[in-house]
Amino acid sequence: MISDLWKSDANWFVTWFNTPAYHALYGARDEAEAVRFIQALTERVFDGHAQNVLDVGCGAGRHAAAFAAQGMQAVGIDLSPNSIQAARTAYGESDRLRFIHGDMRSLENHVKGESFDAVSSLFTSMGYFEAVADLSRTIAGVAWALRPNGLFIFDFLNPEQVARGLVEQEVKEAGGYTFTIHRRIADGWIEKSIQYADPNGEHQHHVERVRALSPDGWRQLLERAGFVIEAHYGDYALAPWREDAPRSILVARKIPCG
Repeated sequence: MISDLWKSDANWFVTWFNTPAYHALYGARDEAEAVRFIQALTERVFDGHAQNVLDVGCGAGRHAAAFAAQGMQAVGIDLSPNSIQAARTAYGESDRLRFIHGDMRSLENHVKGESFDAVSSLFTSMGYFEAVADLSRTIAGVAWALRPNGLFIFDFLNPEQVARGLVEQEVKEAGGYTFTIHRRIADGWIEKSIQYADPNGEHQHHVERVRALSPDGWRQLLERAGFVIEAHYGDYALAPWREDAPRSILVARKIPCG
C-alpha cells in the first residue's frame, strides 16, 4: 500500500497508540497471564513490602488492576487518552486504583516524589523515544517517584530471541481490520511496519520502533540513574534469565542517597 515501508517520525507512538486500529491489533491481551505475573511479583519479589505501586505505560490497565487486586494502592499512567479511557471502562477507579493520562518523560508533573514503594514498566512499555535524553529522563523520573530502597520492575523483550524468531512479513485479521505487517532489526532498533485501511477506506501506515537494547545496556542505564540490579528473570513465571529467554525482567532497587 505504501512504498516507503519504514518511514516514521520521532513521536509515532503519540498517534499510533491512540488509534482504534492499535487497540484492535493488540486488544486480545492475556488477562490470566497478567494476573499470574503480578501475583508472582507480589509473593516472590515484593514479599509484602510494597503498598503503593506506579505502573508506567499502563496501556489498558490490566497490570495496574492486577496490582490493586493484590491489595496494593495502584496508579497507572499512559500517554494515550484512549488507553486510559479503556482502562477506566474495564476496571473502574477506586481508593485502590486510579488511572492518569500523562507522559512518562515528565512524571514529576503527575505524581509526588518518593511516594511509591514500587514502579513497574511492563510488556515493553519503554524504549520508544528517539532521543536518549528522553529515555534517561524517564528513568530518572522513576527514581524520583520511588521511595528510598524502592523497587523498579522493568520488563523488556529479549532482543536476541526476537532476532532468532523474527517473522519478516505476515497478514493478520483483527477487529475488522486487515493488517499487513513487516518486521526488521536495523540500526539498533526493532521495527514493525503496519499497513491497513481504516473504516473510510483510507490507507494508513504506522511504524513501531523500540530500542534493541541488551540486558547489559539496560543495566548500565539503570545503574547510572542510581539503581542496583537485584534479580534478572526470563519470563512471567519468574524463571531465571537465560540467553534464549522470551523476556528480560530486571528488578532494580533505588539506592538511598547519603
